[in-house]
Amino acid sequence: MKAISLAANPRVLTKTIGSKKLRDAGTLPGIVYGNGEPQTVELVAKQFDKAAKSSIAKNFLVELEIDGKKSMALVQETQKNPLTNHFIHVDFKRLTKDSVVIAEVPMRPVGTAEGVQLGGILQTPMHTITLKGRPADIPECIEPDISQLEVGQSILLEEIQLPKGVVAIGRRRAQVVSVTTSRMMAKAEEEDAAAKVVDEATTAEGAKNEAGADAAAG
Repeated sequence: MKAISLAANPRVLTKTIGSKKLRDAGTLPGIVYGNGEPQTVELVAKQFDKAAKSSIAKNFLVELEIDGKKSMALVQETQKNPLTNHFIHVDFKRLTKDSVVIAEVPMRPVGTAEGVQLGGILQTPMHTITLKGRPADIPECIEPDISQLEVGQSILLEEIQLPKGVVAIGRRRAQVVSVTTSRMMAKAEEEDAAAKVVDEATTAEGAKNEAGADAAAG
């Protein structure tokens, strides 16, 4: 995961300068915690918004510069205004070179499954995957190749290929992506099964009648 550069300033909470006034001034309040004392900070809201849009991962890596000092941090959690969809607060987790973090990254299948080309439906029970490892080793996105999947087949969490030192968190046998039978395919299978039953019944009846005819002739 590549780090995105961000600048921040220390923030001192007072009765006259609260978080709302900061946001109204185009400034985003935040906090940096972990590996030391928590520190309240403020960032330029537009810069953080640009950084967030440039990363497809929810938890992305940043190089945070505060008072001229740079340090690595992970965007751990963000809050948004439900009406405007603008960021209103951000939590950073301060990192060291040996830090191990848990991050949620998007899952984007690559290719077109054979089963889908035959009429099946692609199902993605997992739109994101939670990974644990060093920030630099965690990919920004998981892209499993689904081109060989046939109807009824799936890719499990334990089958996802990950960089060395990175592990997925969750049930190992959980389905990440699968191809299921569509309604049209299911209806066609039902009709085929019904037709087969009729054919077998017709064949059996014909054989019975033929046997009866042979017996009468004898």
